[in-house]
Amino acid sequence: MLLAVAAAGCSRDEEPFRIGLLTDCRGLFAGYEDGALAGAALPLLERGARLTNGRPSGGVSRARVAGRDVELVNGCTESSEFTILVEEARRLVEVEGVDAVVGPIGEADGLEVRELARKYPEVVFVPAWSGAQELTLRRPAANVYRFDTDEAQDVAGLASYAYRQLGWRQAVIVGDPSAVGWQEEAAFVAEFCALGGKVTARLSTASDFGKPTVARTLERADGVAALAYGGLFSPPGFVPALARAVGSPRSRMVVGSYVLDDSNTLAPVAGVPAGVVGASSIPPASATPAMRAYRTAFSKAFPGLPPAAAQTPIVLAFHDAMEGLLHGLEASGGDLSNGRRQLREKLAGVHFDLPSSPVYLDRNRQAVRNTYLQRVGREGGKRVLRLVRVVPGVEQTFGGLLSDAPAPGPGSQPCRKATPPPWAH
Repeated sequence: MLLAVAAAGCSRDEEPFRIGLLTDCRGLFAGYEDGALAGAALPLLERGARLTNGRPSGGVSRARVAGRDVELVNGCTESSEFTILVEEARRLVEVEGVDAVVGPIGEADGLEVRELARKYPEVVFVPAWSGAQELTLRRPAANVYRFDTDEAQDVAGLASYAYRQLGWRQAVIVGDPSAVGWQEEAAFVAEFCALGGKVTARLSTASDFGKPTVARTLERADGVAALAYGGLFSPPGFVPALARAVGSPRSRMVVGSYVLDDSNTLAPVAGVPAGVVGASSIPPASATPAMRAYRTAFSKAFPGLPPAAAQTPIVLAFHDAMEGLLHGLEASGGDLSNGRRQLREKLAGVHFDLPSSPVYLDRNRQAVRNTYLQRVGREGGKRVLRLVRVVPGVEQTFGGLLSDAPAPGPGSQPCRKATPPPWAH
């Protein structure tokens, strides 16, 4: 009996905490695999772990958090290939016995993970770079935690900037006809109309800005909000054509996060004129001490990767997901008993600083974070982004304006005056 009790007492310290990483090793985003693995590994390296073979793909060794060894188990996925996703997630949970799953990337992939999480209620799931509003806003799974912003949160503050600083009262929305475009549109419409503004038209990629009817629509409005047109979503020449159509883009045009920068690389999107303000969940590289420190640590840990990779959304999302998970593990004291109940409870209450922003989770376990308004400028012949405003404490309901509306779709968000979200005052 004494031996059995002693063995039980030691097992808590000896049992490793196993984390499954779902990263794209094939398909469109395969080129970001090393960056995603590096982002996930950095929080462990900062807690004393070592790279096994000097590369992110080799994993880490000597990782120990809250009195437990930590092991990483890789899973190979491909964005939007749901059969592969389900097979890999089940392998990690059922065969590898992981305690938590970090990843994958992709809006629809995150929704698949939410449904998988319902089947494995004792496993913690932390999606990365999965901006679907529906992941946490409606029908959330109790064991899903997201430390990244959704697509609507990314443009918080943009509408109030247009209303208050630029003096807009009537706006035209030009939005991509996709889930990303619908979410950014819903956010802008909710905030702008709550302040008293009116949306006079909603246009899409099918619009021909040279047509007289469209030209008159743009001319009558105070300004145009171009949302979710960057990187993969932008047809050639779209941004310059829109800028010419609106005229005076500095005062008559604002842009969403996918227009301000390519959503994957943060490389400038061609044609956004100097002076235009856009929204992003990531501040400029030198804007905050936390971001500067993070980039320095990343470059030191992974000299084989480009320094700019540290700040790309996919890399940051994996870093933030892992950082949040480890904070929860530390807060729980490494207690994995009773179906990991202590871990899940502590994870829901974490409050700490990420490179991009302070973060805590709301009652649906969705991140509440800062977002940033940035102005396009020129310096030495190169395009630069200058911080205009920090939008603090952005939560995904927009003060209830989004949660009380239908799920995002074409023109789904009603334009109505209401109490605006706190950051819009």
